[in-house]
Amino acid sequence: MTAKKEVVMGASTENPAEIQDGGAMELVRVPAWEVKYKLDRNPDELAHFVCCRDLDWRRAVCGYEEPEAVILENPTTFCTMCVEVVQAHGGVPGSGRCPFDDQPCPDDETVDRMIDERTSRP
Repeated sequence: MTAKKEVVMGASTENPAEIQDGGAMELVRVPAWEVKYKLDRNPDELAHFVCCRDLDWRRAVCGYEEPEAVILENPTTFCTMCVEVVQAHGGVPGSGRCPFDDQPCPDDETVDRMIDERTSRP
């Protein structure tokens, strides 16, 4: 888990007709590599947790959805509800393990590269 400001969870692709018709969220959203995020360096801004595997980083684990594409750099204040959701799933924020599937999270270098790719200019 990485502290970010926003995210959107993936859609189900179990219905083949929905996929063929382009109705699945993954097919109609802007691909993550095309979304450009703004970096916010305000340490007093409230940070939400998002899953690094999520394509858009648009909805926090607590359910909050930020309308702007912003990544909060080096936050100091975290959403209490995000922390509670992670703990309710048996996770520990910053432990390096995903609380939702118990898989290892990417290392800091990989997450930093993902952030660089999503915030760089085309």
